[in-house]
Amino acid sequence: MADSEQAKRPDVVAVYYPHWHSYDHGSAWKGEGWTEWEGMKTAVPRYPGHNQPLKPTWGCFDESDPRCVEREIDLAADHGIDVFMYDWYWYSGVRNMEEALEQGFLKARNRDRLKFCLMWANHDRVDQFCPEFGAPRNTWLGSHHSEKDLNRVIDYCIEHYFHQPNYWQVDGGLFFSIYQSERFVEELGGPSATHALFEAIDERLATTGLPPMHWDAIVNRPDQVPVLREAGFRSTARYNINAASPGRSPDFEEYEGVMQVHRDHWAAMSPTDLPNLPVVTMGWDPTPRCRPDVPWPFPKQEYPYVSVVVGNTPERFEQLLRDARRHAEADPQNPAGITIYCWNEWTEGGYLMPEESTGNAYLDAVKAVFPPEEKPSP
Repeated sequence: MADSEQAKRPDVVAVYYPHWHSYDHGSAWKGEGWTEWEGMKTAVPRYPGHNQPLKPTWGCFDESDPRCVEREIDLAADHGIDVFMYDWYWYSGVRNMEEALEQGFLKARNRDRLKFCLMWANHDRVDQFCPEFGAPRNTWLGSHHSEKDLNRVIDYCIEHYFHQPNYWQVDGGLFFSIYQSERFVEELGGPSATHALFEAIDERLATTGLPPMHWDAIVNRPDQVPVLREAGFRSTARYNINAASPGRSPDFEEYEGVMQVHRDHWAAMSPTDLPNLPVVTMGWDPTPRCRPDVPWPFPKQEYPYVSVVVGNTPERFEQLLRDARRHAEADPQNPAGITIYCWNEWTEGGYLMPEESTGNAYLDAVKAVFPPEEKPSP
C-alpha cells in the first residue's frame, strides 16, 4: 500500500458495552451480584441452527478487573483496533457501570496500546433485560439535560478522563459522542443555546490546559444534521444498523440486505455538512434479553422482542469492513474513523471477542482490513 494511502487510514473505533461486572445499581434492580452474563447463559435457541446460548471463549469474566482488561486490550490492539468507545451512563450525577472504564481499562498496565473515548448513552435507564412481554417497562432512571448538569458532566470528565494521555482526540478536539443528540439539543434550549454552551465549555477547558471538545452526534438520517451542526457538533456517527428494510419482519433480517443499508446510509450522510464516521455492524440478536417462555416468532415487535439478523458470517463482515474503509478514504470530509458495533454486546448479538463457534474470525476480519502495522502514529 502506498504511503499516501496509509496516511489516510481511519482509526478503528469499537463500541465497548460495560455491563459485565457486578455494580450496586444492578444488584438493587435485579438482585445481588447480577450482571448481563445471566441473560447470556440462560438464552435459548429460537429456531433450528440458532447459535444460542453464545459461549464466549474466555468465559464470563469481570471487565472491571484490570487483569481481564489487559487481555482485552492486547487482543484488540493486535487485531487492528485503535479506540474503545465506552458507553457511558450519567443521570443527573448518578453513574452506572463506570467501573469497567475507571477500575478496569484505566488501571490496566497496557492501556497505552489503545485510546478511549465516551459515548454518553443519555437515554432513560429502562429494564430491558428479560422484561415481561406486552407490559410497560420499568424506568429505573430518567435522563434529563440542563446547562447545570452538562457542566457537571464536563467537570467530572475533566477530573477523570480528559487529562488521560490516551483520550482520543479528533482534529485537535476531545471526541465525545451523544447518543440521543436531538433530544440533548432540544432540552438544552435549542441549537443557539447549545452552541453558546459549547463555546463556554471550550473556554473552560482551555483554562485547564485542555483542547476544545469534538462533539459527535449519533444520528440515523441526514435530515437531522443541519440543527446539530448549528448547535456546534463536529461529526456524526450511528450506533448500529440492524434492519434490511424500514419495517422489520417478525423473525429474520438477512445480513446481505443489512450490508446494503449500511452502504446506502454512508452515501446519504457523505453530502451533509458534518463528516460522518461510517458504522459497521457485526450482528444483531437480542433474544438473550427475552424471556424464554415467549414463543418465537414473537407475537409483535417490541424491544427486545424483535427480529434477528442472520447470515452475518465473518466473510461478509470483512467485506463490509472493506467497503467502509474504501468509503471513508474516498470521502472528501475525511472522517476520522469507522465505528464497529460492537466489541462485546453479547446479549444483542454484536461482538468481536472470540466465541466457541467462530473463534477469532471476526477479529481476524478486522485485522485483514486494518492491519496493525498500518496503525497511525501516536
